[in-house]
Amino acid sequence: MIEDKGPRVADYFVVAGLTDISKPLEEEIHFNDACHKVAKPKEPITDVSVIIKSLGEEVPRDYVCIDVTPTGLSADLNNGSLVGPQIYLCYKRGRDKPPLTDLGVLYDWKERLKQGCEIIQSTPYGRPANISGSTSSQRIYITYRRASENTTQNTLAVTDICIIIPSKGESPPHTFCKVDKNLSNSMWGSAVYLCYKKSVAKTNTISYKAGLICRYPQEDYESFSLPESVPLFCLPMGATIECWPPDSKYPLPVFSTFVLTGASAEKVYGAAIQFYEPYPEENLTEKQRLLLGLTSLVDGKSDSSRTIHTNKCICLLSHWPFFDAFRKFLTFLYRYSISGPHALPIEKHISHFMHKVPFPSPQRPRILVQLSPHDNLILSQPVSSPLPLRQVKLGFCLSLCVSMCTQSHVCASSSRA
Repeated sequence: MIEDKGPRVADYFVVAGLTDISKPLEEEIHFNDACHKVAKPKEPITDVSVIIKSLGEEVPRDYVCIDVTPTGLSADLNNGSLVGPQIYLCYKRGRDKPPLTDLGVLYDWKERLKQGCEIIQSTPYGRPANISGSTSSQRIYITYRRASENTTQNTLAVTDICIIIPSKGESPPHTFCKVDKNLSNSMWGSAVYLCYKKSVAKTNTISYKAGLICRYPQEDYESFSLPESVPLFCLPMGATIECWPPDSKYPLPVFSTFVLTGASAEKVYGAAIQFYEPYPEENLTEKQRLLLGLTSLVDGKSDSSRTIHTNKCICLLSHWPFFDAFRKFLTFLYRYSISGPHALPIEKHISHFMHKVPFPSPQRPRILVQLSPHDNLILSQPVSSPLPLRQVKLGFCLSLCVSMCTQSHVCASSSRA
């Protein structure tokens, strides 16, 4: 145990990520199903199409047809029309091509197609995909926008689609975006709207329970032991091994914060930066290669064009919410780790910040910390009211909702992330 000697700027520095004993999340026993839910991301939607069921068109292979609305009504895009064809929207998921990033509706008689968008002009059977019918002069089409080939791994993509009929009491589901253009131009039918949800478009990914890679100091303080749950808050969606398409760009590091509340109601503040780094392909097992899509289950062939990466997180724990200063210090450490060589090892900067930087006081309310000739930060005497972040009781529910208070792109250089 380390003896406590007055207030500290920071208590612990932690590196969290994939460890030798990390277990796949789906195999991990959950602490409490009500408050620890593992969110397995869906494959993004890569294609959309429309079919005319009244003319006998069937759902294309590997596509899903949206037959009903969220409340079970018919999802016919010409809902209630007496003369219009019965048209339904279909979609396909996958990772074989860049995902869709937006959906839209085009009124062909009065507007132009937005730049970067494409029109669904025909059904898979070659018939016109005009929602209002082939005989109508007021043509209505579904449009979409696709991500570029070298999109970053944290790009938002379309992951869910639904059809709603507001006149029947339906509204967009939570987190869904409504395209505010009526798909049905029939004077007899109900207004029909397209809605879609966007989520992070992950590539082939295996998620593991995040573990503690290293910590500083190695021993606990007498009054405050390092909580075992910290890695789970650093990487709430798990430590991942990801297979990226060729020429993929590195996602920029993301800064996040969280608050832990102990049994005695004392608060501990966490500040973290998550980033990616290469993962040696030779470390993969055959099972991991199959799950990542590197090895074909059919012919056993290997795809060597894609690259393997894993996420990692560096974090500071403190009894004081110096969030801005912590963000700058963690950003400095990240940049320092991907550049160099340097005269001082990175451990020297960490130990100096943890032990040598004085705590702000009434006599010295502002402490200037010079990290390098070009980097500095200021520690100001803490205020009594910290940021309104989510609090978690350590002895109770282990909530994995991290407050992403600033998805700030902390580094313009991520060539080695």
